[in-house]
Amino acid sequence: TKASLLKNGSCAGNQERKTDSAWILPNLPSKCTWTAATPATKSPHSCIPLQEETKILPNILKKIGCTPMVRVNKIGKSYGLKCELCEYPFFTI
Repeated sequence: TKASLLKNGSCAGNQERKTDSAWILPNLPSKCTWTAATPATKSPHSCIPLQEETKILPNILKKIGCTPMVRVNKIGKSYGLKCELCEYPFFTI
């Protein structure tokens, strides 16, 4: 059976899983010490700057995980278009 946490932090069910006892209840105050005034060098969180990348990619496989503009020129060429055709793949990612 699957265990569920109660308000006092104990588990209900036949078996308590180790991951259940490590859960932090969402209604408790945060233990995070970060503030907007904290310098990045003293932040308890890691910050990895994003790499600047090209705005238009040759295909969607070049940018899995983000939402770029993607060239779909093969479609345009098949219809005789003489312009660069791009797609914002909102529903395809």
